[in-house]
Parts: sequence; structure tokens; C-alpha cells
Amino acid sequence: MLKKAALGLLGAGMVLLSAPAFAGEWKFNPRACPDLVEDRYDRREDRRDARVDYGRRDRVEDRFDRRENRRDRAVTICPARAFYYEPSRRELRHNGRGRHGARSAYRAPALATGYDRRLRMGYRYVNGRKIYIRG
Repeated sequence: MLKKAALGLLGAGMVLLSAPAFAGEWKFNPRACPDLVEDRYDRREDRRDARVDYGRRDRVEDRFDRRENRRDRAVTICPARAFYYEPSRRELRHNGRGRHGARSAYRAPALATGYDRRLRMGYRYVNGRKIYIRG
């Protein structure tokens, strides 16, 4: 019984010590992505335009606009500046010092991405949506 408890504690300790619990994370700012801002403006314009007229030409125009907006939303391309790194408090405390305790510039790790061969661009999933990164 004591052996099992000791092995369980040892296993839990190894898992907790090996986990990157103190690492910062990359966050996404949708307002810094021109493609998402354009999509938001298009949705607002579509809602406004749908209330104006119900004539035949207007319905055809609305259908054309919706199809164009779906095509625009299918692929989202954002600049790399739309992602920012938020370091943990521990990272700032330990990595912000140089060799002898003097302050040095903090550098964020590289943004980990996948690569799409068809579009030849890196991407990252944000809330289940694939965001392509340019630049």
C-alpha cells in the first residue's frame, strides 16, 4: 500500500515538474487584423441594407453581397502583428535579468504555426478557425 502511494506521488511530481506550467502564451487581437475588421463592417452593412428595400434588384444585390462575404470569410489572412505574446510573471521575473542580475531586453519565443502548402502560408487555429499569417 505504501509503495503504491509513493509511486503515485512520484509520478504526479514528475508530471507537474515536467509540464510547462509557467510558460506564457500567444494571444490573438482580432482588431489588429484588417481582414476580420472588413468582415465585421460587411456584416453591419448587410444588416443595414437588408432593412432598406425589398425590390427585385435589391434582393439580387443582397444575394450577391452575401455570396461575396461568404467567399471573403472562407480564408482569413492576418499580419503577424495581430498576434502578441503575453509572458507569465515567472518568465518576466527570471528572463528579464542578464548574467549578473542586470536588466536585459526580454525576447518572446517564436510564434509556433502550421504550414499550408496550397496557400504557402503559415497558419494558427484561433477558436476553431484557421487564421493564416502573413509577414
